[in-house]
Amino acid sequence: MKIIDILRIAVGNLKRNRLRTILTVSGVVVGVGAIVFLVSLGFGLQKLALEKIVNLEALKVITVTPGSKSEVPLNKSVTEKFQKIENVQDVSPIIRHVATFKIEGQEVEQVVYGVRPKYIAMENIKILEGESLSLDLEKEALLSKEILTNLSLNKEDVLGRNISYIYNGSEGKVDGSIKVVGIFEERGIYVPFGTIQSDDGDFSAVRIKVKDKVYVPEVKKTIESMGLNTSIIKDQSEAINQVFYIVNIVLGGFGMIAFFVAAIGIFNTMTISLLERTHEIGVMKAIGGNSKDIAMIFVTESALIGLLGGIFGLTCGWFLGFLLNLLVNLIATQSGGEAVALFSIPPTFALLTIFFSFLISTVAGIWPARRAAKLNPLEALRYE
Repeated sequence: MKIIDILRIAVGNLKRNRLRTILTVSGVVVGVGAIVFLVSLGFGLQKLALEKIVNLEALKVITVTPGSKSEVPLNKSVTEKFQKIENVQDVSPIIRHVATFKIEGQEVEQVVYGVRPKYIAMENIKILEGESLSLDLEKEALLSKEILTNLSLNKEDVLGRNISYIYNGSEGKVDGSIKVVGIFEERGIYVPFGTIQSDDGDFSAVRIKVKDKVYVPEVKKTIESMGLNTSIIKDQSEAINQVFYIVNIVLGGFGMIAFFVAAIGIFNTMTISLLERTHEIGVMKAIGGNSKDIAMIFVTESALIGLLGGIFGLTCGWFLGFLLNLLVNLIATQSGGEAVALFSIPPTFALLTIFFSFLISTVAGIWPARRAAKLNPLEALRYE
């Protein structure tokens, strides 16, 4: 029997029991849809996390922090040594403090970062309103959009105005006021380095930008030989990928429960179909149908159920994620937030999902197919 004939007979059998076929396919759709929805959420969050930290310029940046057992201070003299390392382009020290700011009569506690103005460009920090920091000793500040949202303030309430602050520095409590010159997208508050620490103090960290990303390993090794800790975006992205690899497995595992329940439903459907068509199988064998062709018909029916369930399940999983993402972004934009893509379906994952559905469904139909092939034609013809 030709493949096209086997396919035609299998499709005809599925059409003959439309309701049962629809219910069985629906079970596969639920299982596949659950896998696609959950795993695409994991992929989306992974992509979102990587987009937040990785860009072309960030791949050239090395973050230096004091070693856990190192006596090497991270201060001005050390940063001058960094600048002399071959292929180093820029060096920007960072100092962190937790400060209390008073803005329009409201108090907010925030991490304040003292940086060189060139740090803003080095980190590719996006200025939404106003302008960036100008000089090291200017009493200027960049505020995050999140702070304005949390305090229910508009840009007009802060841009160009002075805000007061107070924090505990190395020499005791420090207070003063500073002018807001810009609003940026990330978190925290940025101020010029010289406004919160003198050059002779120790730094919280140092950002080093090399001329090209190919020089990163070499410069990183040189700095580590000085007894200091280093980290690069590549390390962070690999750690994120490892975490989300585990997350996707866990999420996919929850979806697999529904899918295997659907596989049991396929097995049950094909077994019932075998019992209903025992007499028919006897007739087919009596007129010359061989066991292999009969087995292939049953396997093809099962495979078609899995293929249809995989395609429709993928579509439903994507559509459900699309609707939820639309709802989340609607709420986010109305509350002043940013629209993001929470779900992502890589083409390879989509194809593998359909193939996996096809494969598992085919396997589920093998046992009923073998039973059908082994039926004795005389007993099958007498079966009622």
